Amino acid sequence: MKKNIDLKKYLVSKAEYVNSALKNLLPKDNSIISQSMRYSVLAGGKRLRPIFVFLAAEILGGKVKDVLPAACAVEYLHTYSLVHDDLPAMDNDDLRRGMLTNHKKFGEAAAILCGDALLTESFNLITKSNAPADNIKEAIKILADYSGYKGMIVGQAEDTLETGNWSQKSKEVLEKKLKFIQIQKTAALIVASLKIGAVLAGAGNTELKALETYGINIGMAFQIRDDILDVYADKKFLGKNGSDVDNDKLTALSLFGKEEAERKADEHIKKAKRALSIFCDKAETLLLLADYMTTRNC
Repeated sequence: MKKNIDLKKYLVSKAEYVNSALKNLLPKDNSIISQSMRYSVLAGGKRLRPIFVFLAAEILGGKVKDVLPAACAVEYLHTYSLVHDDLPAMDNDDLRRGMLTNHKKFGEAAAILCGDALLTESFNLITKSNAPADNIKEAIKILADYSGYKGMIVGQAEDTLETGNWSQKSKEVLEKKLKFIQIQKTAALIVASLKIGAVLAGAGNTELKALETYGINIGMAFQIRDDILDVYADKKFLGKNGSDVDNDKLTALSLFGKEEAERKADEHIKKAKRALSIFCDKAETLLLLADYMTTRNC
């Protein structure tokens, strides 16, 4: 039987739960790096990736408290990527979530080291999960694979290092490159979150493949929505300045236009929902989150 889920209330509740755990886990000394870590991790955010860890574990019969360290590990890693993305050598942003970016607050060296610390500590946190040793080992491998040079990093490299080199390429080539960036830069960490939660709860290959398909498609829809918001949303509402247009980034909006980009996002959501059919009513919250990816305003 389906439950009547208030998605907004659910997301707020789980985000508060994650925030409480993060406050307890983060270092509390007064060194610049510790201050820098707390500043960026606790700056806010929807905590969607930790929530995906929770939901995937629960679908497989796991408990949220058992995977909480792994959920926080994913948020550490996600925050590291944002801190480094904002650096002058990358996207050169001054604001993140309405606050000064880390390097603007603490300096570039501290921001780089803050990201390094969060990245390294994320793997340590996973080991604190309540799961069999082999499951924890597999979860660590998943995080490394999806966040490393075969995953998020290669997507960020394509997005950043190829900036401005689009005009001489055919639309077919650009579509392939855009898909690659969407999957590797954005979807990879969402897929990792889902698979980590599922593996820690004892998932088999069939369940992992379904969650992977779901994660790839909602990740691509999420990025398309980001591209649209980057141009059409109020920068004050987004808590940032600058834009992908200013940085000459390849985006769904620049390649397809708003109407076609929205249609493609809707197609990805349909594919994501179909992938969850094997879980029946257990996946209701994940289904609602799929719709949220194309309707969110920030």
